Amino acid sequence: MADVQDRLVETAAAAATREDNIFASAEQITRTLAALPAVRSGSTGCDADLANARGGSEFAINITRIDKTGHVICSAIASGIGLNVNSLPIWKTMQTGRDFRLSEETTSQISHLVVIVGMLPIYSRDGQFDGAVTVALDVRWLEYMARTRDLPHGSVAAIFDRDGKVIASNNAKIASAIFRDQHHIANAQHPLYSGTDSSGHSWTFAVTPMLRKNIYAGFAMRDRSLFGATYVHVGTDFILPFLMLALTWMAIWTVTERQITRWIIYLRRISGAYRTGHYNVRPLLADAPTEFRSLGEGLAEMASSIQDRDRALREAVAQKSAIIREIHHRVKNNLQVVMSLLSLQSNQLKDPLAQEALRQARARINALAQVHRILYEVEDKATLDLKRMIEDMTTQTGETFGGDRKDVSVACKLSSVEVSGDQAVPLALFTVEALSNAFKHAYPAGHRGGTIHVTLTPAGNERYRLAVEDDGAGFDCEAKNNSMGPRLMRTFAQQAGGESSLRSAIDNGTTAELVFTPKMAR
Repeated sequence: MADVQDRLVETAAAAATREDNIFASAEQITRTLAALPAVRSGSTGCDADLANARGGSEFAINITRIDKTGHVICSAIASGIGLNVNSLPIWKTMQTGRDFRLSEETTSQISHLVVIVGMLPIYSRDGQFDGAVTVALDVRWLEYMARTRDLPHGSVAAIFDRDGKVIASNNAKIASAIFRDQHHIANAQHPLYSGTDSSGHSWTFAVTPMLRKNIYAGFAMRDRSLFGATYVHVGTDFILPFLMLALTWMAIWTVTERQITRWIIYLRRISGAYRTGHYNVRPLLADAPTEFRSLGEGLAEMASSIQDRDRALREAVAQKSAIIREIHHRVKNNLQVVMSLLSLQSNQLKDPLAQEALRQARARINALAQVHRILYEVEDKATLDLKRMIEDMTTQTGETFGGDRKDVSVACKLSSVEVSGDQAVPLALFTVEALSNAFKHAYPAGHRGGTIHVTLTPAGNERYRLAVEDDGAGFDCEAKNNSMGPRLMRTFAQQAGGESSLRSAIDNGTTAELVFTPKMAR
């Protein structure tokens, strides 16, 4: 008998597995929806959430949100809004419980089909009853499953309520006869029961509760076949639970995808656009949940703030550049005025040495003026091209000191190097000093002419070599190392952050060299 009891009870549970999964799926759907803000509050988006959940469940006829007075405020089917469920007996029990419950069979006011209503009560934060989320289950699904389940030949399985009313069965006539007595429902854990159908045949059956004893499953076999062959297709019944779980997962995934995942992906794209500097993009979140709309508004405000800040920075930089450009222009003009005054003063002097000193001063001042002129003219007011500056210095120095010597030429071989304005000044003065000394001393009167080579080439380790070389008369380097010219060139080299050297030999020319590392403006 123990073996018979186990077989009947296990078969009753296995036979109702698909129906049990439907009820469990319905409960999971209501709990998932009850956690959504729009559904809990019955606000905008509630109908769409319910419709999405209904679309992912093939056994749900309708899903609704009912307020505490029993009126439908949201519905997956629009015609359901405004209906009242106060007349349903299950509604009265909802107001005192917190569990998901199923009603007895009833006729839907919308589809006019026979349904079972599953309800999950909703409570406010202060613990007050605030209505429920309901799902109407199509009884035809239960009847279809009851008819198509694989059971031992001649057996009867049924789903029935507390009153013994059969909801679905593979043989409704026999099931109504043998399960009509209610005494076995109150003691659903009793081992075995007996019943007789309308033809007088004896049946033995077992009952197992489903969904917190709201619904029951029963399995019966005629006494003569109870000890017959074992089940042939039990394996199929064990696969069905996994299929129902997959359906439940699909329903949950659909709701999650439409309400959460797609908006996260969308906001991630918006943040990617901001990361690449496209701050004019604004998120469109009219259909998104409230939380995502708030996040989108925050991102939009952040983008606007960054745009305003960038605009202010560009305006400040433009104003600063204009001021710096004007300063260079005025300094250049003032230096040219000083050169003109020195030229006037030089014309009034009779002493050749004094005239030469003023001419040397004009050349140095002219070098400073040229630096400021170039800084004024270039687009980047902070740096200048050293090649251009040295070419200008060479031309003007040659016109100043070598105008009378047609047999002395200057050859330039210069690399293009950007340096800061602060470094350009001592480099220009070094070049002018070396060139003026070459013009004055390398080719004295009566001496042959020659070529002065001005070069600017890489010296390795990001350093550059600026050299002024002549093939003139030369001089004793040690004897004149402390004269004015070499001292000035050493000073200019220190100001440029480099190292200078002076090499010369009688009748073998002179080389003035400066090795430095280019500095960019800060």
